[in-house]
Amino acid sequence: MSGRAVPLSGRATAVSGVSLGTALLLAFTGTTAGAAQHAPRTERVSTAADGTQGDGASSAAVTTPNGRYIAFRSSATNLVPEGVTHPGTYSYIRDLTTGKVTKIEQALSTPRLSADGRWATYTDWPSRTMNVFLSDLSTGTRIQVGAPGGRDASAQPDISADGRYIAYRWLGHPQFPTRIDLYDRLTGARETVSAGPQDSTRDMDKPSISGDGRRVAYQDNGTGDVWVADRATGAQTEADDGTPSTVVQLSANGRVLVMDSADGSYVRDLGTGRVQHFPGIRVLAVSPDGRRLLTRDADANLTLRDLDGGREIPVGHGSATAGSLSAHGRSVVYSTVDADVVPGDTNGMYDVFQWRSS
Repeated sequence: MSGRAVPLSGRATAVSGVSLGTALLLAFTGTTAGAAQHAPRTERVSTAADGTQGDGASSAAVTTPNGRYIAFRSSATNLVPEGVTHPGTYSYIRDLTTGKVTKIEQALSTPRLSADGRWATYTDWPSRTMNVFLSDLSTGTRIQVGAPGGRDASAQPDISADGRYIAYRWLGHPQFPTRIDLYDRLTGARETVSAGPQDSTRDMDKPSISGDGRRVAYQDNGTGDVWVADRATGAQTEADDGTPSTVVQLSANGRVLVMDSADGSYVRDLGTGRVQHFPGIRVLAVSPDGRRLLTRDADANLTLRDLDGGREIPVGHGSATAGSLSAHGRSVVYSTVDADVVPGDTNGMYDVFQWRSS
């Protein structure tokens, strides 16, 4: 790859994390107090197809942009008719349109899904080393996409919207630094997208890919720098604004990058260079269009925020991860142990829920 772009300019703007309550809920959703049919609704996702609640904890959920498919991890034994082969935590994918629940027994991480829910990428431990795999959920076939060498390993996969490109962290022999590689499902080709230094103490980590597969964000664990690789131009652009940071998520449109730091979260618009700083709260995810954020405060309150206008609405209480927002922020998936989110929640476990704005 050629060129290292000059770090983007733009001073960080501090943003308060104060909740605005019901009035902003109405403003955000465009409803009136009497329009009950437009009120947000929440349903539990981590159940069996017939609605039976799980007998184990569920968490770490991600969603497709249309909010139809939800992938999550669970220690429940009763979410699918075949049960589990031995106690442990497994990965599941739920189709909210049909109610079908699919178990991916080999997955050691929450599967990352293509936009249509057909392709799922995840880590597995098939032999001596951990590696990244890709499953075609329509046929049941799967292939190993990461680190073809017998001693090499790979992890932390992320997938493009069409399921063609999978970015992942390559972990070779201990004497070499880790790097970010990318696999092309159509051609079978692999390429290195990170331009990490030769110093073995500075490892590249946490890839996040844009929907079209053109841009990949990643971090340098040694320096705390965050970079964005543009595969079309070969440019490597530093995006961290000078603060040691870690990657949270690159929006699917490749425009907005969310980063964590010791003093809160930073959100950079890669088009304009504008940086917004969220002190005292964490930004957990960004919507595919880069317009809305999911934040969490010190009391574990989850809030959906309009990045441009600053409008906020409460979502729930609990935890969430990158990939938890659907298109335009219309739905959020999160996990909580709270028993008052939906009626009939009596298992006393963490469950996964989907909140929808309308």
